[in-house]
Amino acid sequence: MLKRYKEVYRLVLENASDQEVITALADVLGLPVELNTAENIDRSNSVALPVPITNGEDPPYYLVVKAPSIDDNAAILVESVASLLGRRAVLRLVRDADADRSVRMQVSIAVASLSMAELIAVKHLLGQLKGREGVIVASEIADELNISRSSVASALEKLCAAQVMQKFSLGRKGTFIRVTTPQLFDEVAKLAPRNI
Repeated sequence: MLKRYKEVYRLVLENASDQEVITALADVLGLPVELNTAENIDRSNSVALPVPITNGEDPPYYLVVKAPSIDDNAAILVESVASLLGRRAVLRLVRDADADRSVRMQVSIAVASLSMAELIAVKHLLGQLKGREGVIVASEIADELNISRSSVASALEKLCAAQVMQKFSLGRKGTFIRVTTPQLFDEVAKLAPRNI
């Protein structure tokens, strides 16, 4: 029986989906097991052992075993699997937060590398986009803002090198711009002069 318990733990540690883990757990216990929210736990005609799984941020859901009776070994297995699934959910949240922090840092560094003329050009061209993409003409932006064309081109190159923006030349029609990191809008708005 211990070998079968290890199969369930292995699935959790190998990042199998929650449903795969629940299916294996039900198979090992020989009992119906389901994931459920607190509102949907049916306690009729059986003992329901609801074990909460939470990541600390989202509402908890429950690992529910429904049976006429549940022995101590089964209860311990269910509680430990629920604990591991909860820890895995927390780890996902932490990884997502770290990734978001990394993207914000990448955008911050990219915008900080711009000169004032480049920053003004970027603020202006971001205002011309429809959503996160659009076509701009660098020479028109330079003329409107009374800055050099090289400042506009340099700003685009820096942001593309930082992978927060993509650009594609359309020849005489201009340059197609796509913002790949939406945090760029906020960072530019925070640093660029307000009266431009």
